[in-house]
Amino acid sequence: MAKVKITWTKEAEIWLKDIYDYISQDNRDAAEKVVNGIYHKVQVIASFPQI
Repeated sequence: MAKVKITWTKEAEIWLKDIYDYISQDNRDAAEKVVNGIYHKVQVIASFPQI
């Protein structure tokens, strides 16, 4: 099965930045982990779009 190309909208990019900014007020490492986790989950969906 071919991998689906993910296109991030400007709104999605802004949301990720906002999520990072909000969490990083208390803990930068946690903010990085959350945003990276979201990114990696999207990559899983790209690889397995039927899940």
